[in-house]
Amino acid sequence: MEKKIVEIFDISYEGAGVGKLDGQIVFVPKTLPKEQLEISVVKRNSNFLIGRLEKILKGSEIRIKPFCPYFDVCGGCDFQHCDYLQEIQIKKQILAKELGKAEFNGEIETVLSDKRKNYRNKIKLEVKDGEIGYFRQKSHDFFKIEQCPVASEAINEILPVVKRFIDLNNFKALKNVYIKQVDKRLGVCFLFEKNGKKSLNNIKKIELFGENSVYFAYGDVLESNKTDVFCVFGSAKLHQILKGLDLEVDVSSFNQINDETAEKLYECIVDNTANKRVVNAYSGQGFLTFLISQKAKFVYGIEFQVSAHESAEKLKNLSDDFKFENICGKVEECLDVVLLRDAIDIIVLDPAREGCQKSVLNSILNSKIEQVIYVSCNFATLVRDLKILKENYKIERVLMFDMFPCTANMETVVLLSNKCN
Repeated sequence: MEKKIVEIFDISYEGAGVGKLDGQIVFVPKTLPKEQLEISVVKRNSNFLIGRLEKILKGSEIRIKPFCPYFDVCGGCDFQHCDYLQEIQIKKQILAKELGKAEFNGEIETVLSDKRKNYRNKIKLEVKDGEIGYFRQKSHDFFKIEQCPVASEAINEILPVVKRFIDLNNFKALKNVYIKQVDKRLGVCFLFEKNGKKSLNNIKKIELFGENSVYFAYGDVLESNKTDVFCVFGSAKLHQILKGLDLEVDVSSFNQINDETAEKLYECIVDNTANKRVVNAYSGQGFLTFLISQKAKFVYGIEFQVSAHESAEKLKNLSDDFKFENICGKVEECLDVVLLRDAIDIIVLDPAREGCQKSVLNSILNSKIEQVIYVSCNFATLVRDLKILKENYKIERVLMFDMFPCTANMETVVLLSNKCN
């Protein structure tokens, strides 16, 4: 493959270095501005090229040695080749550029992560030929791992056990292994093809997992109402202590993967919804709904995933004044019903990476909701939705919570106020 010389002049929103080659933009992952590189072109598109770093001819003064042995090949991390403060500055520049498309040019406040290593409380492992690992960047090329330095220490300690368990049982239809840490215990979930239920028979050495919980799931992805999940060892429910409360956690439900940064995020939202009537859309297992209810007048939590809704319902037993209601259904189908029932002051939007459906945004635009708090881990769909909301709403404040150190991802909180009020 022919080698080319490229100089990097910018960083893309996905964290790759940006250069020019023969008049075309070329993206080169794991590189930094002002670096001169030898690359090979691995993908050609009519609008851009994708390059693979072959040799650094002139490195950036901010380049450092990555702490992960898989950094050069793994698709998980983007920024281990610079220090943390440089990473934050790059992320702020990326976010500022993207938010400029929604006509916001103000200050971006940053909330740093307490940890850069061992912060993840959940990982998803690929399985191939009995080995566990990840995919290479922007591909389905598998490589095996023995550790993941951004995952918690407890998760890394269980990886050899997971590998041995797979070896002993010789599973045929195993696709993924999800490992979730909740306080000091782990939930280890083996996801099989839909037709792989024979895996429940003659399980060997499951006691290797000690005091942790083990689940078998059957379906395409874990976080789906169509996926069947069975606890096969240990307690079916995991328990998390949050603000002094003992909360049940479902292994298949969404949760923020950085506990310390998530707590700072929750505090921000709770403070900005005090003494208001609130809708918490895409509310998951109801943690945030419950926390908002401690200071708000009333909260409606709307969540589509049944297991997550059931976890949220159990939180009612911990509340003395029942200042919240959990609704199981799609936000696009339930929001208008809530808005007809009650005079809502604030809506909290925390959708999946796909963002909000346009019908949800139209419902907000047609309402008298005073404020919108939009929480997003995907600024591409965030900006798309902000362009729609800005018809009636003005961006007042933007905060970047570094939920995902070493990656180009970030949790962004945008506070908007109704221009018509």
